Amino acid sequence: MGFSRTYDQAPAQKARRGRGGEPAPPRIAIVVGMKSEARIADAGPDLTIIGGGSAAQVEAGLARVHRTARGEGRPLHGVLSFGVAGALAPHLQPGDLLLPHAVHAGLKAYPCHAGWTSRLSRVLPQAHGGALLGVDQPILTPEHKRRLHKDHGAFAVDMESHGAARFANAYGLPFAVLRAVADPQRRAIPPAAMAGFRPDGSADVLAVLAALARSPGQLGGLIRTAFDARAGMTALLGSRRLLGGLFGFDDLV
Repeated sequence: MGFSRTYDQAPAQKARRGRGGEPAPPRIAIVVGMKSEARIADAGPDLTIIGGGSAAQVEAGLARVHRTARGEGRPLHGVLSFGVAGALAPHLQPGDLLLPHAVHAGLKAYPCHAGWTSRLSRVLPQAHGGALLGVDQPILTPEHKRRLHKDHGAFAVDMESHGAARFANAYGLPFAVLRAVADPQRRAIPPAAMAGFRPDGSADVLAVLAALARSPGQLGGLIRTAFDARAGMTALLGSRRLLGGLFGFDDLV
């Protein structure tokens, strides 16, 4: 049984009544960066927004999903940012789970829903808390990561959560973040790795190979990056198996 099917059968008390008077489950929009993260989330295409590293793309996708959901008479009840992130704090390691209490973007801080985050932390007690920094460009070097950690006090960084946070704040929706570390502070990400991501969140293996052909010295760093990323994705998959169809939101409704 897939998670999307579990979602369809989950109980809810404040959601719109379905056929036969049964309560319909709340609708949670899931924001990811990559198609591989979307497969792990398994929330269905109607409720999944693939940002591809663009906060603007996230906000546009959420607006589209929100309009569709309202038109169906079942509006969104919450927004979750789900996927991998880069570590800014030195103690975080590949595969560590993150449950931020806020997302920082520019001069603004968007708090995560305390009740939802608390519920997630009870299911995932090993997850780390802190502030997540949203950025619009990849952070590739240890020096840049250390500087951001010092300047902003954030423990991790990603490129989609601030778009999700802005949208949720604008529409008064509960918002939470569950991310896993895919690259530690000490690790530089080779340019060849970034060449492998398309704006639609899919992987471009040929682009990676072409980048390696131009600069074979990146191979060692690329292999290390791949192992780190695998640890992050494995942690995401393990957390998803524990959370149930509603990502912990069912306790709030």
